[in-house]
Amino acid sequence: MKQLMTFLLLGGMAQAATLNIQLSVNVGKTPLEFGQTQQNVAGNTYSLDLLKFYLSEVALVQADGSELPLDGVRLLEFNKDTGTQNIEIFKSDVPAGTYKGVRFSVGIPRSLNHTDPTAQNDPLGVDSGMVWAWNPGYVFFKIEGKFLKGGAQQVFSLHLGTDPYKLQYNLADVQLQKIQLKVPESGGVVKLKLDISQIFKAGLNGEQYDLSQARYQQVHGGPVFGAAYLNLLGAFSLE
Repeated sequence: MKQLMTFLLLGGMAQAATLNIQLSVNVGKTPLEFGQTQQNVAGNTYSLDLLKFYLSEVALVQADGSELPLDGVRLLEFNKDTGTQNIEIFKSDVPAGTYKGVRFSVGIPRSLNHTDPTAQNDPLGVDSGMVWAWNPGYVFFKIEGKFLKGGAQQVFSLHLGTDPYKLQYNLADVQLQKIQLKVPESGGVVKLKLDISQIFKAGLNGEQYDLSQARYQQVHGGPVFGAAYLNLLGAFSLE
């Protein structure tokens, strides 16, 4: 907000407009439905119960490549009681105009990641359900579900966090100008897509992300952390 006010005072031309960022969660090209079975590249049949993550450090990319940072940390949760398509995940006033892209992080800044959760308000308080019980800092990204093994359901989870694994996305194109995010004075919408299938794209050392193997079933650290991190870097895109 501070940067927006500075822009308006100094420029005196652009009018403030409302920017909405919406997210659709898909499995490939198909809208995600919680509880509905899917199949990953390893051949595992799975379904999802919960998707939850922090969104922070949102910024619009201006024509010269500089950023217009937008304040705020959001905790987003998707489950069987929420929709998965065109969900508003961020709203802010920005100068009307055409932008070259958007940047954001999944996770929270380091300066907030090491605060005392018991002294924080939402969405960083202990009631967020995103506080490690055994590790400093917050869980940045959480996905939980079930998969079939031998005809029986087993649970799996991926809880990603710690400073080196903050996911940073740069969905912008300054040089080729292929991305044009228009925010007229009447307001604009930026549509993002999260492809859940990308999370299971690849496992360790060229193997598949195979939920039937124990090391992929409860991921809260260790080597699979890195594989999941790399998979997630390709999971968000502009619609």
